Amino acid sequence: MALALTAAPPAVAQDSAAHAASTQHRAARRLGLPAEAVNVTPAAWNGRAVIFADYLAGPQDEAERQLVMLPEQGNGAPVSVTIGEQEGGSPDIAAIGFANADRDAARELIVILAWHIRHYDVSGTLYDIRILDDWKPGQTALTPVKATERMFEHYACDCGRRDGPDQVAKVKTIAAVKQVLKRAGY
Repeated sequence: MALALTAAPPAVAQDSAAHAASTQHRAARRLGLPAEAVNVTPAAWNGRAVIFADYLAGPQDEAERQLVMLPEQGNGAPVSVTIGEQEGGSPDIAAIGFANADRDAARELIVILAWHIRHYDVSGTLYDIRILDDWKPGQTALTPVKATERMFEHYACDCGRRDGPDQVAKVKTIAAVKQVLKRAGY
């Protein structure tokens, strides 16, 4: 019995790894990029199976993080989600999640960007929260939910300083974003 229990998880892990690699290759092919240049996050958003794909675009010293959404099935055009601009480097996509952030029934997309900073007098992680309205057929780009932009500090720093107090970013997870939205009545 113990042998059967220990043998099952590796097969499941192999299936998951194979599916993730397949998803990454499909997304990269649809974007015209090498697979190793694309990070993917499969998700179900408002009843649709989608893939969020991010990659760097632009000259190496000025590369920005592009985040797009692709339908899981079919060959629909990429939908632009957001661009992680240069802030002394390109950001990572720290988290993707969903929550209601307006008064309609559909859940909105939450994207948390993270820039890792290392300077003489400050180092740590800079966070930015982006909340985007739900996708509607025919849209080529998602739009920010304007009402939520005031709720989150733009570029909150979770940083240590050489000459001064450390800073702690209050909102840097999807759970924390959802708490802020809940307190705001969403």
